[in-house]
Amino acid sequence: MIARAFAPGHVTGFFVIKDRHRDIRKKGSLGAGFCLSKGAITIVNLRKSTQQKIEILINGKKSGAEVSRYVAKKILGEKKYHAIIKSTLQLPVSQGFGMSGAGALSTGIAVNRALKSNLPFNKIVEIAHESEIKNKTGLGDVVAEGAGGVEMRIKEGLPPFGEIKRIKWNHDIVLCVLGRGIKTGAVLNNQGYRKKINRYGVMCMKEMMNKPTIENFFNLSYDFASKTGLANKKIIKAIEESKKYGMASQAMLGNSVFAVGNTKKLVKTLKNFGKVYVCRIGGKARVL
Repeated sequence: MIARAFAPGHVTGFFVIKDRHRDIRKKGSLGAGFCLSKGAITIVNLRKSTQQKIEILINGKKSGAEVSRYVAKKILGEKKYHAIIKSTLQLPVSQGFGMSGAGALSTGIAVNRALKSNLPFNKIVEIAHESEIKNKTGLGDVVAEGAGGVEMRIKEGLPPFGEIKRIKWNHDIVLCVLGRGIKTGAVLNNQGYRKKINRYGVMCMKEMMNKPTIENFFNLSYDFASKTGLANKKIIKAIEESKKYGMASQAMLGNSVFAVGNTKKLVKTLKNFGKVYVCRIGGKARVL
């Protein structure tokens, strides 16, 4: 039994950590961001076996992939299958592009389809969200990737606890990776960063709610990146150079920049800082 699924990447411009709830379904983040047309494509092959075995390959290489593995195990339950899971990540991990969430969500959708277990889409999103929270690889990416488009997460957690407000907009998105990735857990566990993130994140959310425009989103994202200290000098320089041809900020939580405007000039400018990717706003996760 074979099935394929896609889940979009996701970029967050600013956020507020909301991970103190006892119920994991209520944990997550407030914030604003958008899904990407590039993400994770996962192919699942299930074969009946005498015992359960899960093999995961990420971009052709065997991987522990604990976030995706948790999702596959949860959906398979006690069923005895040899599951071969092949995920192709179209963007790098640990760069604020929501790849761990996209890998987990696309895995869940594909396993569910191959198994013909008919779990509701929202239940698969819940399992992938739970895995991200437990593995400390993200807070709000999966929720957003299950919705697609440009969003404001105005209440943390999964529906019906969480709430998303959509913003209609589409454009070429230029992404640039400037250096080594950032481990989400390392930032979320740093009390100094947590205080700054929540302080400025709350301010940005209030401003965004008052004026929910893309221009305001980019301005607030840059304020957040600089005031929290998450943006290093190279990131600041890349953003400032990009602003000559449009709008830009840092992808949370990554050593990376996202920009919109004159796509050709942005690509040329950002190639001086690192590897560049071009995509558009992406839709929700789905079966292929």
